[in-house]
Amino acid sequence: MEFREIQLEDALWITPLLKKSSYQGCDYTFGNLFIWKDLYKQQVALNGGMLCTRSQKPGTGEYQYLYPAGDGDLQEALEFMRRDAKKMGVPFLLRGFTKTEAQLLTDLYPGVFQIESTRSEWDYLYPVKDLSTLAGKKFHGKRNHIARFEDGNDWKYETLTSENKKECQSMFDTWYEEHANKGNTGALFDKDVVKNAFRYFNQLQFTGGILYRSSKVVGFTIGEPINKDTYAVHIEKAFFEVQGAYAVINREYVRHEMQDYQYVNREEDDGLEGLRKAKESYHPIMLEKFVAREVN
Repeated sequence: MEFREIQLEDALWITPLLKKSSYQGCDYTFGNLFIWKDLYKQQVALNGGMLCTRSQKPGTGEYQYLYPAGDGDLQEALEFMRRDAKKMGVPFLLRGFTKTEAQLLTDLYPGVFQIESTRSEWDYLYPVKDLSTLAGKKFHGKRNHIARFEDGNDWKYETLTSENKKECQSMFDTWYEEHANKGNTGALFDKDVVKNAFRYFNQLQFTGGILYRSSKVVGFTIGEPINKDTYAVHIEKAFFEVQGAYAVINREYVRHEMQDYQYVNREEDDGLEGLRKAKESYHPIMLEKFVAREVN
């Protein structure tokens, strides 16, 4: 199979390959690949019994390939992607893999790749127990924020469904306008991704949660399992001016959807200082990820 745009029906063959790999990185769910398809021009192919993906980085148009997933012939899949890059006349850039895969790549291709750790692409992992309880001194500040939110007991959390989804979409429209008007370029990226998540919510078998205060939606979140141990949070939005809203939607979603899992993957920070600070405040276990560039 040559590279082509990812389609909903591709879940039938992509999901089993992702499960066989059992990677912990946020890139390795069908839902994540699909909702970013428009922004990253996501394309997929099956080669060597492995999932191969090709995308283009927004802004630069740089082509990048995701480390193959599945239990097939790794080298055949890598050679297919290398040939594809050569055919298009672009550098071969492979991303999304951890130390284990970096060693495999070095063993297969000694001296061929320059492999670097890319901090902005590291994933933030958290024990489910930590985010469910926020116990101990290190979460004292989070509990204070939550206490301010819970004052008056005029809030509730609901599971996101087809029936209440429109309320979230309306809340996101307001959130988007506020951030776009402030020059938040990241919000421009969010628009298409969130739109896809809402539109294909049921088909992608996502879960989600909504946070209300005084009967108004002040936050929502969407995610899905990565593997049997780790759950991914793809989208989380709340009104920043509502103190504690982010902390509460975070806690409640974990409590309601992730109790059968060990870890929460809250994805990357994309090198954004504010986002990095927010994610580090929950004391993560970092999943270091690498990028390989062909040098020969």
